[in-house]
Parts: sequence; structure tokens; C-alpha cells
Amino acid sequence: MTNERPYEMSHIAPALKAEFLAHVPAAPSGTSEEKERNFLTRALAAYSLLKLTGCTTAEAANAIVDGGGDGGIDAIYFSPANNTLWLVQSKYIDDGRGQPALGDASKFKNGIEALLQGNFDAFNGNTKWQGLIPQVQGWLKAPALQVKAVMVYTGISVVADDRIRIFEDLRNRFNNEDEFLDFAPYGLTSIHGWITGIDESPGVDRIEIEVLDAGWFRTPYETVLGRVKIDHIVNLYRQHGAKLIAANIRRYKGSTDVNDRILKTAVEEPQSLFYLNNGLTSYCDRLEVHTQDRANPRQKRVTAYGLSVVNGAQTLGTLLKAYPIAGTVVDGYVSIKIISLSGREDDREFARRITESTNYQNQINVRDFAALDEQQERIAAQLQVDGIQYHYKYGDETPDSDESNFNLDDATIALACLESDFQLCARLISDRKSLWSFEEVYPATDLWRTRYEKIFQPSRSSRTIWRAVQAYQIVLERMRAEGRTASGVRKAFFENGRWLILKILFVKMHPERGDELALPSPVKTGVVTKVLEISTALWQAYEEQGFGSGAPHARSVFSSPADCERLYNATMAKLAAGTPQAPAAATGN
Repeated sequence: MTNERPYEMSHIAPALKAEFLAHVPAAPSGTSEEKERNFLTRALAAYSLLKLTGCTTAEAANAIVDGGGDGGIDAIYFSPANNTLWLVQSKYIDDGRGQPALGDASKFKNGIEALLQGNFDAFNGNTKWQGLIPQVQGWLKAPALQVKAVMVYTGISVVADDRIRIFEDLRNRFNNEDEFLDFAPYGLTSIHGWITGIDESPGVDRIEIEVLDAGWFRTPYETVLGRVKIDHIVNLYRQHGAKLIAANIRRYKGSTDVNDRILKTAVEEPQSLFYLNNGLTSYCDRLEVHTQDRANPRQKRVTAYGLSVVNGAQTLGTLLKAYPIAGTVVDGYVSIKIISLSGREDDREFARRITESTNYQNQINVRDFAALDEQQERIAAQLQVDGIQYHYKYGDETPDSDESNFNLDDATIALACLESDFQLCARLISDRKSLWSFEEVYPATDLWRTRYEKIFQPSRSSRTIWRAVQAYQIVLERMRAEGRTASGVRKAFFENGRWLILKILFVKMHPERGDELALPSPVKTGVVTKVLEISTALWQAYEEQGFGSGAPHARSVFSSPADCERLYNATMAKLAAGTPQAPAAATGN
């Protein structure tokens, strides 16, 4: 753990300024730094309302009451659609660490208490509050009123129990077998989720689908299933693209044996596709069946909100390839199932189970199931803000890794080498797919029970991951260059020893640490120099251990955790003793 400023903080201020700079006035006095912090705190209060209530930017900005005599309440907003009164306290913490002070929490609690008891004297010193009091009095009389108290702050730490208890006591006082008053804290992770959209459901916001010969099951989970015309579903995929399969376990893989067979059927006998294809499984946040079709067994016109196809990406991609021209009429159908998640408290977990279970029947790699982990979505969403594309789902459109693109393999290699466990480094050679396994292999006393969890720890920031991947890319390029000019045992050494070299680089240099997202030029130069130094020392240790003679083969050596650890210790000793001398080019032929 380091004291680096959380990566998420680099996105907060720009997002607040982009949304509210024209709507939230600057403080009338103070230094430029104080004015900046004042603006960001006020804008943060408004931003939380924007995201939590769905109000407009202007309405959120107008809700700000921050200032002297505000009773610890920085924004107040009433939503007439559901008779909800929102009360917000915000804290912009520039270093991204910590939490609201206990005194601030107590002040917020006292302000809420005074407001709900009609004691408006607590707000006498605030001009904005004085103008709002008549409206607030009316809001408090709204039928079935609910009050939502929100503490929003740009700190990575969770709110401590002593702060939480303050609001639990307040809730117990005002709630009488109902949920009149509720309290929720939102820290840096939640705020960044609002910015990246990771808190939103995947899929198409609203989509119309006509399902023929449809069955409609309303309990326990509302579901419509039947068949849909090929040209209809292809047009929907053409219109919405990847968003329609956002929650799918993988992207369209292009030409494969299975997809080629689907393509042949779709082109030559589309009327048979319904019988020869597994069809599409999808889920949505909620669905509505057209009123006139509720009793119609022949068709169901369905409006689905937040719809995503979770099994059938290969079918959709192949059908679009078969019928690339918009407006093509096709005499054929595919089956479809649409499951509504409405009303399920564990909707995200249930959605994951649907995706996982419906894909077990297909040729799915263990790597594909890693795409269901929320950590992967978080990493991708955060880095995308800065133009870095993380392709954790594989498809035929996945680009090669470069200065702004990387994939799940790249991240796995870099993070496995960051760990102290030599098993992980060795498995990069011997059994890489096992690193994506969710099988529990570590003792119950360990924090992480699976190899996947140990590699993709929630505490790993997206910035750390991308910096580690950049270092990995440099090592890979240098070792490939060295391997091209080598032969025999030495060539095999460069091909198989590169991950141990990367592991030693992380220990000696720590390029994954730093505030910048991109590795600075001096760091890149230093990595190149250090890689050559490490590879020279490792080769000497490799020869001294008797591996340089050609038996056993380099692959078996670097696939052994015990041999990796022996070579690591020997190499570290050589590096500590001084810069090793580069061997002659002909060594190891």
C-alpha cells in the first residue's frame, strides 16, 4: 500500500467542471486554491443530486445552499414525482483519502434534525435558506414523504462506525415502522462510478421487440419467450451494435467452425435456423407487454428496458455477416428468451448466474468467465476515461495491444508477476488458463482463495494495472528482440524466462508505482536498462545452475515454481553484488 493519490481523483474535478462551471458561481472571496476547493465541494453536492434523482443540471445547481448558517446541509432538493426530499452534505477531499470529519457528520445530523422538527432558526444565517423556507415547509407536508440524507465525499476510505451510528440513531428516532428517513454515504468509488457509467445497467436503454408464438410467464421472474424474425433481430443488432451484447461473456469471434456452420444455415436454409440454433437468451431491467397483445398467443410486442443479450453473440454476429445490407427480408426465425430482473434485490448476481449458466453449453474458455467479474468492468470503465482501451472480452474486432490498447492476457501476465507467489509466475508458462480459475486452491486462512482473486485484487487501482502492463510491454519487446538474434538454448531462455525477468523488474524498480497514468520517458528508459541488466544476471544464474547446457529445456525450468525461486534468489544476489557483465553473443548455441 502506498500513499499515491487515487487514480480516480484525476477524473473528478474535470467532470465537475464540465457539468457545473457555467451553473455554480465561484466563491466571492479567498485564495484561488480556496475558491477552487469551494467550487468543487459545491459542485459535488449538485452532481450527487444529478445522478441520484435524475434532475437537470440547472435544478441540481439551484439546489445548492452551502454557506454560513447552512446547518451542515450543502444542498436540498425535492422530487415531486415520488415525494422525496434529498439532503446532501459534500466534502471534496483533494488527496482522495480519508472521510468526513466526525464534527461535520454531527453538524449534518443536527441540521437534518432541526429541519424535520421545523426549527428553521438553525438556518437564519443563510440567505439562500431563508428564501427556501416557505417551499421547504410545503415539502414537509407532502403525503407519504420520504427523506434521503446523503453524505458524498471524494475519499477512498469507508465511513467509520462512529459517523454511521449518528445517523442510525437519527433514523431510529424518526422512523416508525416505515422508511421515512434514510441515510447513505457515497465515497470516491461511487462517484467515479457515476462518471464512468459503471453503476448503470449494461445493454440498450429501451428496445422494441416483436416475439411470435410467444409464451409469457409472470412468476417468479417475468419472462417472454418465443421466436423472432431473423431480419428483425439483425436490424436491432445493426442499430445498437455492441451495446446489445454488452453483458455477454464474449464478443463475436468471427470465423470459427461453429460460426461457419451457423453462416451456412443462415444463407442456404434460413427457415431451418430456428431448429438448428440455440437462439438468444437476454435479460433486462424490466419489460412491458403491449396492452393489445397481453391475451394474444400469436405475438407479444415487448418493450424491454436495459436489455442485453447474454447468450447468442456468435449467432447475432454471424447473422449480421450473412445479411449485411439493411432492409434485407429473410424467411427465417431464431428463438429468444427475455428475462426481467425487476423486483430482484440481487439482480446483478442473478444476471451473472444467467450469463454463466446459459454459456456452459457452449465452447467457453475459463478466460471468458473472467469477463463476468465486476473488477474487469471497473478497470475498463476507469481507463476508458483517459483513452486507454482494456479489452477484457475477446472478439474478432479486438485490436493488437499498443500504447492505448491492452487485453486480459496482458493484465494477467503483469499482475501475476507483481505477486510474490512463484506459482503464478510459473503458471504463465505451464498452465496460464488456470490463472483465471475460480477454484479455491489456497487455505481458508488466506485473504484470497483462488488464483484469479489473488491476481485481480479489488485493491489494485486501474492506474497501477496499466503502468504494470506498460512495463510488461517493454520487457516483451526487449526479450523478443534478444530472442531474434539468439539461437538454441539461449533463444529458449529469452522466450521462457521473460516473466521471471518482469517479476524481478517489479521488485527492483517498481515502475507500476507513480501518479502519472503513462510511464514517463525516464522511467521507460530506466526499464530498458534494468531489463538488460536483469536478463544478463539471470542468464549467468541460469548457466551456473546447470541449465545452460540444454538439459532440461528452458520451458520446463521456468514452468517450475521451485526452479523459478532458485533462479530469482541467485539473480537478486548477483544484482546486489554489482552490474553483471553481458555474455558473449555466441554463448549457449
